[in-house]
Amino acid sequence: MSFGAEARARLAALPVLLVLPWQCSLKLPRDDDRALAPSAATAKQEAATGRVSSAPKLAPPARSVTLPDAVVLKALDAGRITFQRCWTLAQRRDPLLGSAPGRTKVQLHLEIDERGKVTAARSDTESAPLARCLEVVARQLPFPAPGQHAVVDLPLIF
Repeated sequence: MSFGAEARARLAALPVLLVLPWQCSLKLPRDDDRALAPSAATAKQEAATGRVSSAPKLAPPARSVTLPDAVVLKALDAGRITFQRCWTLAQRRDPLLGSAPGRTKVQLHLEIDERGKVTAARSDTESAPLARCLEVVARQLPFPAPGQHAVVDLPLIF
């Protein structure tokens, strides 16, 4: 006989003990208990409140300004060598990225806060390594404080 069959046979030989409760643990509510808590017979009454939205309140869209070309060119010159280094590194990873110099154009969209710090950077390149590198470099570009939200589109030609 296998071990499983032996175990089943031994379990079948054990007497079954069924225990039934002699007393019910439920008690009927007294009149003074009914005033304290609602029961299934009486509905719970709650005070009506106004609707409260759990969604975060969105700030109104900030008006953005465009920076003068001279300011944009000055910031672009500060990052020109590093942007070129991003391009070189991306081409090493993907030789088909750009076959001839001066033929590939990448648009870099920057959002700048009122203090001149780049808060968002996106590029339209399909190369993920190039996009990441360009965005990291763009966040370090020195822009003067425009006093309000600004948007800059940089055309980079490699």
